[in-house]
Amino acid sequence: MNLKNFIIKKSLNKLLLVISIIFLISISFEFYSSNDFSVGFSRIQNLLKRMFPIDFSILNELKQPILETINIALFSTILALFTALLVLPLTTNVLFKLKVIPRIISAIFSIFRTIPFLIIAAILVSLFSTGVFSGFICMYIINLLTASKLLKEYAEEVDVKHLEAIECLGVSKFAIYKTAIISNLKPVIISVYFLMLESSIRGASVLGLVGAGGIGQRLWQELNHLRYDRVSLIILILILLIFIMDMISYYFRSREYKINVTYNDFILKKYSVKVILPAVLLGSVIYVSKFVNITNERFLLGLKQLKVLIIGLFHPDTNYFGKMLSELLVSLEIALFATIFAAITAIFTSYFSSVNLFGKYNAVICKVVINILRTFPPIIVALIFFRGFGPGMISSFFALYIYTVGVITKMYSEVLESIQENILLTTKSLGLGSFVSYIKIIFNGYFPEFISIVLYRFESNIKNSTILGMVGAGGIGHLLVNNIEYRNWNRISTLLIGLCITIIIIENISYIIRIKVKK
Repeated sequence: MNLKNFIIKKSLNKLLLVISIIFLISISFEFYSSNDFSVGFSRIQNLLKRMFPIDFSILNELKQPILETINIALFSTILALFTALLVLPLTTNVLFKLKVIPRIISAIFSIFRTIPFLIIAAILVSLFSTGVFSGFICMYIINLLTASKLLKEYAEEVDVKHLEAIECLGVSKFAIYKTAIISNLKPVIISVYFLMLESSIRGASVLGLVGAGGIGQRLWQELNHLRYDRVSLIILILILLIFIMDMISYYFRSREYKINVTYNDFILKKYSVKVILPAVLLGSVIYVSKFVNITNERFLLGLKQLKVLIIGLFHPDTNYFGKMLSELLVSLEIALFATIFAAITAIFTSYFSSVNLFGKYNAVICKVVINILRTFPPIIVALIFFRGFGPGMISSFFALYIYTVGVITKMYSEVLESIQENILLTTKSLGLGSFVSYIKIIFNGYFPEFISIVLYRFESNIKNSTILGMVGAGGIGHLLVNNIEYRNWNRISTLLIGLCITIIIIENISYIIRIKVKK
């Protein structure tokens, strides 16, 4: 490509970007006048004023819901990780020659992973009634699917020649699994556990919004009673809880493993693990059986209803397809707009939160703000905007936009902070300012990484937009929660099929784009 064509192409790309932004803004304001925004934000301002002073009188009453939230997250993750290790031979191609079974199981797991966790929780509540049991089973299923995917990826990195060498010794498949696969996974099992725990504590904190136990149930109750001074206390506790769990997770995941150990230390550690792991598993099962607190009658009735659900799911209501498609497009529109606007905002916020670009002390304030935005569950932000703007797309948009800005900024600032020092020195030697060199040189150089991050967030935001719709913020989630409430399983089947197919298609398109961009 000659210089003239390169300049023309670059100018066209910039023009296309500007036109796209103007088009998105014009569509966004098509259904909302400036007066609507003014009224909506004034209502939110009044709501925020009513959140203060904080009512600390209910602090003792929140101890039990907080404990439920921690229990759900902690023990569902433990039991899901153990289960994932047990089913690992059935999900990988490294242990058995028959590859059909791993492919079938992996495909089933992939389909279930596309279903947002709050939808699973709502279905379980409909089957087994409200309470901790439904929330625990929901998080157990989600963690099992997540752990299986992560462990499968790590297990398939095991050298095949190493497995063949052990197999030549004539040992059993179980011995190969234990000595070759589990031994190689030991360094990452702790990391996988705490990664899942971070996600679980966020999920468990909002399960109560559909009646699945935890502190989210009390949050929904206080919102309905318009006790915003108590809502602010619950939100503050949620942020602190998620932040503490994130810090604990970061500490354990960032610890360096001790390489040089004595023989006595090795033997002690080996036998300690053999005693501790079974004790943790047994203790978790016993404790969970007590705190889930479900009667045999309620459990058996739930199983009978589960049978009806499965039959209904295999007979989707085709007449509901048009309604499903229209609301699905709304969810996609919300996810797309929120992701694009957040991505544009993150170009600037990531600069201000990067230590090596904006300065160590200057970036601290921005990092704190970004961490708060990232920690805040988007469904809670949607509830606040719902009080200001009422039901509809705008509440979901702002909730997803705020959360996505925090996540993309965090991820992209990590990319920027990993830039080698000589690259920064080269940009400074050109006589350009810090921000100009970032926009003109650094951002263009790392544009493929930025696009990959944005595409990943778009995939996640489709699920998030569905969840937000469940609390009245528009989209297919609104249809799902209504039909779950009335147990219209045939219609739920139609909605889930449409949602799963859409997510799978978008994930594959996103993957193709990421591959093209990186080339």
